[in-house]
Amino acid sequence: MTSPADSDVNHDVEGSDDSPDSVEVPEVEETAEPEPAPGSDSRTKLPSIVLAAAVALLVAAVGVAGWFGVAWFRAANDDGLEYSAMRVEVDRQARIAVETMNTLDYRELEDGLARWSAVTTGTLNAEITRLTDEDKKSLTDAKWVTRSKVRSLAVRELDDRGGKAIVIAAVETTLSLGGGEPKTDFKRVEGTLLRTENGWKLDVLTPVQSAQQPPAEQPAEPAAPPSR
Repeated sequence: MTSPADSDVNHDVEGSDDSPDSVEVPEVEETAEPEPAPGSDSRTKLPSIVLAAAVALLVAAVGVAGWFGVAWFRAANDDGLEYSAMRVEVDRQARIAVETMNTLDYRELEDGLARWSAVTTGTLNAEITRLTDEDKKSLTDAKWVTRSKVRSLAVRELDDRGGKAIVIAAVETTLSLGGGEPKTDFKRVEGTLLRTENGWKLDVLTPVQSAQQPPAEQPAEPAAPPSR
């Protein structure tokens, strides 16, 4: 027979559930991540954007500078090549003109004078044109025969814009008069050439006295009579 006290104890024991499955686990509240402050993302990206823009500008500047540098070098190089080619052409035509002007054969006088006219212009060409029949007869009567060879020539000045050049040349000339023995002479000449539609032509041709050449001898003064 069960007493009231035992029944209360049994009731308490039955009413209590100490098994692990019946233990309630308290829920843990999730902590929300803090939202970024307004403008913080743009401030983080700003240095990267500025750096990228600076690099792009630098690359563009280097590329433009390199292009202009190459273009300038090519232009300067082209000008230099053109000027050098012009000097070569002046040298070539000056040699032909100087040799032609120092070559003449009385037996082919008209052909020789025509060649003179072909390599000259301006002042020198006008002098050739003004030769009279009497001048031509003098050359024929003297049996004038001369040949020449340019031994060296230098372009002293060249004005590519103005179309003017000055040359100096050493010329070997062989002259025969009256059918006599030819005599060889060496002389220096200076020529001025002008650029024309038909190339470079001689405008002036003059002899140049060499530094080693002695001055012309002066006539001796008559001796004073002896005093008495």
